[in-house]
Amino acid sequence: MKRQAFCQAPGLLGALVFLLLACATSQAGLFSDDEARQGLADLRAQQEILSKQQQTLDERITRMESALQSYPDTVNKLDTLSQDLAQLRGKLDVLGNQIDTVDKHVHELYLDLDSRLKLLEAAAKPADPAAPASGAAVAPAANEAGAPSEAYDSALMAFNKGNYASSLKQFQAFLKANPKDPKAVNALYWVGMNQLSLKDYKGARATNQELYKSHPESSKAPDALLNLASAWTGLGDTTNARATLKILLNKYPGSPAAAKAKARMQER
Repeated sequence: MKRQAFCQAPGLLGALVFLLLACATSQAGLFSDDEARQGLADLRAQQEILSKQQQTLDERITRMESALQSYPDTVNKLDTLSQDLAQLRGKLDVLGNQIDTVDKHVHELYLDLDSRLKLLEAAAKPADPAAPASGAAVAPAANEAGAPSEAYDSALMAFNKGNYASSLKQFQAFLKANPKDPKAVNALYWVGMNQLSLKDYKGARATNQELYKSHPESSKAPDALLNLASAWTGLGDTTNARATLKILLNKYPGSPAAAKAKARMQER
């Protein structure tokens, strides 16, 4: 009986071992599935994060592409505005010079009229008994005084008509023939104005430098400095142009030319 029970024991033991192995195998499979599910969930979470980051980058790239597409138009508009501004400044300078020309022409006409009226008044006075009866000695003097004035007026008239080349030659001829004439400084000024009008900036620079250095006390000296700054600008030398305007402001602060110099410096 005992032997029979002993013989049956190994069978029970085997069954228990089999059951233990089965449970272990089943538990191991269960743990593997949980880990796989967790790993898959982690990957999906990372995928979602990366998808959001990609979406954000796509939106930024779209905005940058839109900005870059409009950039050339913006640059072109700025270039156009800069060109328009430069042209406007040029027109303002020309208009300013024209206004100066009219003002100076009126002043010149006034001076000429005044001098001629004085000559007429002198001619209308009773003759001096001590003077020659024929008056022949007086006529040549009047002619000699009138000839330079007529040449000057002719040159100025040519300038006002826009015949700058002709006016330049006439004023240069006037200066050569009448270097000591009271209008010589004015003639030198108009030489420089003609040169600026003809865009002979080197010539205008030399002429206005000569006028300023030779006649610093003349009423034309401030205008000569203003025109000298324009000549420097025409030559592309903005540094010397600005320095010249500063000299004008320091030496002739109350002159009309100084007011124009101040306005130019504020524009630049």
